[in-house]
Formats: sequence, C-alpha cells, structure tokens
Amino acid sequence: MGFLKKVFGGADDGGTKIKSHGNAKAVKEPLAIAKLTELFRYFPLGEKIRYYPEYQKEGALDTLVLGYSVNGQFIFSPIDIGCQQDGERDVLRLTVDGQERMVSDVENFSLLIPFNQEDENKRDYGRRAELGPHGPFRRHNTITLLACSTGGTLSHLDTEVNKVLPLTDGIYAGHEVVVLDVLPGSLKMTDQRQHYRLQTELPAHLSIRDGETHPCTLLDLSEGSVRVQFAEVTADIMALTEFRRLKLSFNVGTDGKGKAYALDGVMYRKTDNRLVMKLQGIYKDGKVVPLGLVDILDIKANLVQHPATQQALEAQRHS
Repeated sequence: MGFLKKVFGGADDGGTKIKSHGNAKAVKEPLAIAKLTELFRYFPLGEKIRYYPEYQKEGALDTLVLGYSVNGQFIFSPIDIGCQQDGERDVLRLTVDGQERMVSDVENFSLLIPFNQEDENKRDYGRRAELGPHGPFRRHNTITLLACSTGGTLSHLDTEVNKVLPLTDGIYAGHEVVVLDVLPGSLKMTDQRQHYRLQTELPAHLSIRDGETHPCTLLDLSEGSVRVQFAEVTADIMALTEFRRLKLSFNVGTDGKGKAYALDGVMYRKTDNRLVMKLQGIYKDGKVVPLGLVDILDIKANLVQHPATQQALEAQRHS
C-alpha cells in the first residue's frame, strides 16, 4: 500500500505568497531551507517531468525543470545552488554572475518550465474549453507537477502560475518560461516500488564510459532504474559522479545460456557498495535505442523465471 508524506508540513505552513484570484495571503515565515532540499532531490534541474493544469490529471504532458527562482533570483545550473550549514542554521549557497551569495531566508521559491505553445494541440477540445481562452498558464491557475524518482517514488507538487516570462539572456535567451510559485504544503511522495520493482540476485557487468568494466550483482529492476551491488569497490567506482554514462550487461540464464541484455543509462545514486542506475535505453544490434514498455516487460518476464528471482520473491512472501 502506498504512503503519502508531506515534506513541507501541513497546509498552514508558512512560505511563499499564495494568491487566489487576486487575494493574497500574508507570508507567515520563510520557507525552511532543509525542506527545500527535498524538492531539489525530487525535482532536480534538467529533469524531465510531467504536468497537468487545474486538476486535469488525465491530460498530463511532458515538460522540463529548466530553473529555480529563489527570492526572484534565477538559477539554471545545479552547481549554482546548494544547502550548507552556517553555524547551527541551514543556508542556501547561490552562485550568481560568478559571485557566491548566502541566503538564510527564502521568502519565495518558484520552478521554471518551458512555455510550449505546441502543448495546446495535444489537449482535446473539452480540456481546452475548460481551461478557457488563456489556456493552462493563466495567472493563478494551479499546475501540478509529477516526477518519478529512482526507487519508485512518485512525487506530486502543486504550484501556482505567477507569469509567463521571456528570457533575454543566458543559455535560454529567446525562449519563454512559465514561473510557477510552489505551494508549500503540497509536496507529497507516493512509494510505488512494491508495484513494479522486481528483486533478484543476478551476476552482471557494469561498464563506465571512459572507464573500466566491473563485475556486480543486479539486485532489482523497475520501469526506470536498476540497483546493483559490487563485491569490490574500486577507485574507478568511487570516482563516479552523478549522470556519468553507464552500460549494464547481464544474461538471464544459467551457465551462460539464456537471453542477454545490455542497458544504457546514467549513474543516479551511489551509497557504500551499491549503485542506482537510471535507465535511458537498451542496446539492440550494437546501437542504443529508447527503452520501451515492451522491453521492460520482456526483461521482467525472463527475470521472473530465474532461480535467483524466484528465491527473492519467496523471501518477500515470507517477510
């Protein structure tokens, strides 16, 4: 059974100015920086997410987290923002125009997504009519963002449209973005791992682009990620950084017989002797192609027949 977790606290928590049809609520207190780091984790810069306007969940479309706005200051690179300790309090470290700034009080926080007019053509007539002539990004409209993190955590975040803004400088100059003010009490995570994570214990090999190939054990596989474990953690593995390109190869069979797979992806998280790889593609005829649902189901169908997977499933049933 899934669980819901409110990261920012209750709906009455302080935070950004929340407006509804022109009536602004007073800011009660700055947003908690320690809790904002949870948002960075589930909605990282550059991450592909989904969104839907005004609770039209069935009409969710793809978008990207292009940037953050902290007290009106735009940040477009993950290396330009971070949380650190200043004595006993948390502060945000921002790098703006090459200059480092420390922010102790976050009065407002927004996410920036692309303003894509082509999205309107992807909605049916009924949904477009419901949104009205100004479309989904009318000021004060509610936009819900969805992100599925490695490990099966589905994150929901409600935001409110602040404005559509043309960018005049920086790497996105010439494009328009939608500035979405975060509604502080709305971030919820639903743990869906038990619905689709398949546990096993299968020999595999992990190849690091511009690095070495390491023997490992495939521990589990989901629609978006795999988790592996190393018997020996080498300097090559210790030096791995986030988004480093990886290739995971394994054979679903015994004594070298069975179906072989090679998956393409990037390093997402590393702890001790375990690593989570976010899946991006699958090798077919020596070339990487997008990893589709049929590919995942094919791998799972073969994995579930493997003795190691059967043992893991049996252990789950008795746990």
